[in-house]
Amino acid sequence: MKISDLIQRIENREVPAIFEDCTIREVIEMMVRFPHTRLIYVTDTQQRLRGTITVGSLLRHLFPYHYEGKVHGRGILRRITARKASDLMDTKNILARPDEEVDAVLKRMAGSGVKEMAVVDNDGRIVADITAVDLLKFFHLEE
Repeated sequence: MKISDLIQRIENREVPAIFEDCTIREVIEMMVRFPHTRLIYVTDTQQRLRGTITVGSLLRHLFPYHYEGKVHGRGILRRITARKASDLMDTKNILARPDEEVDAVLKRMAGSGVKEMAVVDNDGRIVADITAVDLLKFFHLEE
């Protein structure tokens, strides 16, 4: 089964995405608006995936005193001066393509430790997102 087939089985849900120049407050509002996810996708004005912001990264930015031993020294200045989404985002994107096999994507998820990822078209635009729970539903439906 292809990722595009899986996407068709997923209920029509909005992708939690914001633009690179959104404020930290807007990032927080988006995270709260989408309680099913643990990350927000950051896009450019053409809806192309630029990065992600995890709930953990956002919490470390907002409450650094609770994470003193877990924040690397090189990241402290970036976190202190962060004013917009692009300042907090991680640019190492793990993603899927609609024409990929579900099993290949599941293997990538397992290998990287991510639980959700964007599905992008050939131009890098987000067309959907899939989660580990979506994949569990797939295997449940296949039985």
